[in-house]
Amino acid sequence: MLSKEEAYDLVDHILSEAEGYTARVLVMSEAEGLTRYANSGIHQNVFEDTTRITITISGEDRRSRVSTTTCDREGLRAAVADAIENLEYLPHGEKQPPPVRGVAPISLDRYDEDLERAFDVHQRADHLKRAFGSLADGYRAYGQLSHAENRISFGNSAGVRHFARSNGVKLSSLIASDAGGSGYAAETSERAGEADIPAAFSRAYEKARLNRDQEEIEPGRHTVILEPLAVGNILAFMSFIGFSAKAVQNQMSFLTGREDEQVFDERITIVDDHTDENTASLPFDFEGYPRQKLTLVDSGISRDFAYDAATAEADGVPSTGHSVDMPQRGAIPLHLVMEAGDTSTEEMIADTEDGLLVTRFHYMNVVNPREAQLTGLTRDGVFRIRDGEIDGAVKNMRFTDSVLRALNSVAAISSERQRTPGFFGNFYVPAMKIEDFHFTGKTDA
Repeated sequence: MLSKEEAYDLVDHILSEAEGYTARVLVMSEAEGLTRYANSGIHQNVFEDTTRITITISGEDRRSRVSTTTCDREGLRAAVADAIENLEYLPHGEKQPPPVRGVAPISLDRYDEDLERAFDVHQRADHLKRAFGSLADGYRAYGQLSHAENRISFGNSAGVRHFARSNGVKLSSLIASDAGGSGYAAETSERAGEADIPAAFSRAYEKARLNRDQEEIEPGRHTVILEPLAVGNILAFMSFIGFSAKAVQNQMSFLTGREDEQVFDERITIVDDHTDENTASLPFDFEGYPRQKLTLVDSGISRDFAYDAATAEADGVPSTGHSVDMPQRGAIPLHLVMEAGDTSTEEMIADTEDGLLVTRFHYMNVVNPREAQLTGLTRDGVFRIRDGEIDGAVKNMRFTDSVLRALNSVAAISSERQRTPGFFGNFYVPAMKIEDFHFTGKTDA
């Protein structure tokens, strides 16, 4: 893995080869130790150390991008030459924004050596061995446990230089029963002592034990309690179909024309905050702009939007530092944090006469972005709640509903929150109780 000095040396070399052009370089390195397991046994240990260098050359109304995994100077010289040659043959298009300039260098090192020691290859095996031993006969575990170090370096022809280093642990665990049914849990952390592997296995195991003899119920509107994983699934889609300034400019966002209006229940506040210790910190974006904290939803009122350089120039505002180097998508907030409520998930269940407890969703898609209408399937545990108690499992169902409508039908938000996987890093969200959540289909499983 490249050190900060080595990465900067490559950045300087690339920019010298691109002298006379507006250029930027992004060096992304990851060293990941990954342990995969199936049938309650480890079947693969792998370690991968990769570095990808992305070179972007811009003209007045064209931009060329080349990515490479080579780090030798001749290979990088050829990559720069390719990027410049490609630029000359590209058709004229939209005016390109100027590069970021005049910002102080950013250098962040959040590497936790204790976390690395606690999850090296031997410790990962020990964690999993103990977890497998907690399962009764007839239950099997599947998933992966990993420790990864990430280093990101940025430089451009305007003299801006940034660097960030961090590490993190991720666990995904699916517990399956020979009798049918499954349970799932995920855990992620960037600090030693926080990733509770036994607790995650226990959650997945308990769901697998409950998820048997599933009842088939009819689609329709049901009161639901969405656990944090399910809430995180929904927020991930909201982040790019709603909170992106480009989506608003294209009039595709469900917040188009609703800026500074009450759009959700007043108990909902969502921020994008890379400094929150429960998210994966990255203090600059992929265009080199410092990342700003955004209040996306303030007590139900739509407030800030995420900007990259192009969308910021179109609206005549500063970039908020949320580029993901995908101009077609614009800026995307990556560090979502939803404010907690004042009741526990157990209290939500106890206060529900007839409803469903949902673990998570998968195969989600956007049906109508202007109405924030999403669809997806439940997975790894849907449970019937009757008279304040969990009363058996339910077969998986498809939901199709508008987030705008659903988040105006909130009955409660949990006081506890959980880190859930996002597109980059993780979110930090509570569970939510929503009335009249719309299910449109059912399955055989």
